[in-house]
Amino acid sequence: MKTFTWVFLMVLLNLSTPALAQKVEINDVRPNPLERWDPIAPFNRHVYRFNAGFDHWVLMPVVRGYRFIVPTPVRKAARNVFSNFDEVTVFTNCVLQLNFHKSINTLGRFIINSTVGIAGIWDPASRIGIHGYDEDFGQTLGHYGVGAGPYLVIPILGPSSLRAGTGLVADRLMLWGVETAILGDLTIVLSAVFPVEVIVERDGTAFRYGELGPFEYELVRYLYLEYRSALLRE
Repeated sequence: MKTFTWVFLMVLLNLSTPALAQKVEINDVRPNPLERWDPIAPFNRHVYRFNAGFDHWVLMPVVRGYRFIVPTPVRKAARNVFSNFDEVTVFTNCVLQLNFHKSINTLGRFIINSTVGIAGIWDPASRIGIHGYDEDFGQTLGHYGVGAGPYLVIPILGPSSLRAGTGLVADRLMLWGVETAILGDLTIVLSAVFPVEVIVERDGTAFRYGELGPFEYELVRYLYLEYRSALLRE
């Protein structure tokens, strides 16, 4: 999971909402710019409502408690550590895509942050100009011509697609394998590390359900799919 996915979507939202508001008018006969292929929309909308309820009643109260107890520098360090673990899947997917420039940079970034940055607590690699990439197995599948498939809202995790969701499973299994190798117990990874990661990820995400108006579902879907398309064009 990557925090800056939602951050990027929020930036797109701020830039695009005025223009979209002008286009989506009651008497406008042009096609709705927010429309996207969504063959399982009823299911997705149910999951979206479930996610909104879960976020409001379960996750955000936990996050608020986390923010109250844990100082900001420690929370930032926690985000950095999990982000550093993500470099494992980024590197793997860069290699699978035969992008050796990104592969070398990602490997260098991981080594620097894991050593000088002490397991990724700090991010010295960025300070010397070695910035991270957003690569996952969903993009690797797209790189080799696999279609995105239908839009999909995943319980708790949010917007995705069949291809991206498949990639998420592959990347997550890889990370769990690495974490299990380090900690020596998959049970610890699933019962402790992963829930903490979800809390840390949500803490760093500005998005709030119910703040985007009556077309929130359509707008989130539009921005997510545009974002994924932009990643494949890189």
